[in-house]
Amino acid sequence: MPPRIPQTLLPRPTTTSTILSLLPTSTSRTFTTTAPLPGKASKQKLDQILSKAPVYPYKIKPTFKQSWFGLYASKHIQFGNNIPDKEYTITRRRWYPNIKHKKLWSFGLGEWVTCKLSTNVLRTIDKVGGLDNYLLSEKPARLKELGPWGWELRYRLQCSKSVQRKYQEERVAMGLITKEQMMEENVQRGIAKGVQEAEKVVRQVPIKVKDRPMEFAERWSKSAQVSKVLFGEPWRARKYVGRETGRERQRKFDAEKRRMERTEAVMARQKAQRNIDKQTARMQAQVEENEKMERLTKVLAGRKSAPGRETVVEPEAAPAAPPTGEQQV
Repeated sequence: MPPRIPQTLLPRPTTTSTILSLLPTSTSRTFTTTAPLPGKASKQKLDQILSKAPVYPYKIKPTFKQSWFGLYASKHIQFGNNIPDKEYTITRRRWYPNIKHKKLWSFGLGEWVTCKLSTNVLRTIDKVGGLDNYLLSEKPARLKELGPWGWELRYRLQCSKSVQRKYQEERVAMGLITKEQMMEENVQRGIAKGVQEAEKVVRQVPIKVKDRPMEFAERWSKSAQVSKVLFGEPWRARKYVGRETGRERQRKFDAEKRRMERTEAVMARQKAQRNIDKQTARMQAQVEENEKMERLTKVLAGRKSAPGRETVVEPEAAPAAPPTGEQQV
């Protein structure tokens, strides 16, 4: 900043012209020669988005401008009051929609799309099966909730070659054109399968030796080569003995899993053998009961078939009388 002149050295202004003469004549900053960078307003960003797509058929709300640049599904900021239970001091407050920053894959565009979207939209995308199906829906309510940014993204997706081929196949299925006409039109418009857009190839970067995870033996041998150890041998032992790599943990997990599978198999065989033994015992008891009943039936049949023999039913013996006093003596 320029040096300030003490107020005591400045003459006291007496007229309006004198006051105006003391004011700075230039509004630019005096401590730099670089012009301030003009910031891009939300309206300029919106005009830039809408210039890349057809006319948006719905009204754009002038409030809550961040919803212009994401998939908010008509979610808007809400206002209300905080009213406590005891002290009735009403204060204003606001509720914002639950917005997430996500990267979603678009099969039509062949790229990841980074967008701001509400949790309601995220749930709908999972339900319909992807971002492309959400954007290409023809329902008026879906088109209205896309917003300007979603409308421009939908137009870009419709202009992709894969979606154009899909529209052509739907026309053939409805009988509007023949398959030969579809192939000719695809070649003329440059959307045939032979000239489709090249997929992005992600180059596999080889893992460097220093970034490769080391086994325990390799770590231990490397630790023994350290020339300067601050706390001596126990420090190396504490640092390296207790650690294990992902492969070692995976081997332990697989061994434990195999042991549990063997234990479960043995328990299942034992349970099956117990069930077989119980069933065999029940069948043996039933066979013995049937044999016993057959023997009793034969005995009763032999008694009835014998001549002159009648079955005499002996009377039941009377209960013995209680002893008298003399008998007790």
